Amino acid sequence: MTAAPVLGGRTVILTGAAGGIGRHVARALAGAGARVGLSDLTAHGLEAVTRELDAAAVAEAFDATDEERFAAFHARVHDELGEVDGLITCAGRWAPKPFAEVSTADFTEMLTANATTAFVACRTVLPSMIARGSGSIVNFASTAGEYGSITPASHYAAAKGAVIAMTKSLAREASPYGVRVNAISPGPTDTVALGAATPEQKAAAGARTLFNRLGRPEEIAAGCVYLVSDMSSFVTGTVLQVNGGSLL
Repeated sequence: MTAAPVLGGRTVILTGAAGGIGRHVARALAGAGARVGLSDLTAHGLEAVTRELDAAAVAEAFDATDEERFAAFHARVHDELGEVDGLITCAGRWAPKPFAEVSTADFTEMLTANATTAFVACRTVLPSMIARGSGSIVNFASTAGEYGSITPASHYAAAKGAVIAMTKSLAREASPYGVRVNAISPGPTDTVALGAATPEQKAAAGARTLFNRLGRPEEIAAGCVYLVSDMSSFVTGTVLQVNGGSLL
């Protein structure tokens, strides 16, 4: 007898769905049987992702920091796909820059793109999960938020550190109501963000892992499926390090 898909019958909202990792997360969710609500800034990218999926999907392009738009999107996903069982906040931005060159505007922009997007998504979706007594939230962190950015990007590291702190705090608040809140922390990963890197730079990044290679986006996506599914039913407040051992 064939086992049921691990996310069969579940509805999951994913932000940043058209990005390098987000696209793979969307595929993994659909492959695991989930119905998906997809959001991103760009309509074109979302359309491309949605066409790839063999799953019920709702997709909208909007700024994930817009609380009214997010609330309307959440309501639409609920109406068309059912109760939202999972949330994955993949929306974010990577723009390395030496600290001396980081302006206040740069710092605010990075916090907005990486931390405020996660905050708005959690604030929108969490109340209905608490009311229902179940749900799983997965916020995207980074190894930079855990031990600082190796590439000069202190503002990015600060934003991801904020995501980790928020995740752990929300786990304390929400877990008594049956809602789990975790973060996933990718290490050096072969995405479009490394598109401008030279082969030597990519090799150096991969050498920081125990496998001497960059991670693959689908490996990060597999971690998301695990955290949003019942396979991790006793896991909350954790930062899942999918980093090839680069923190050891």
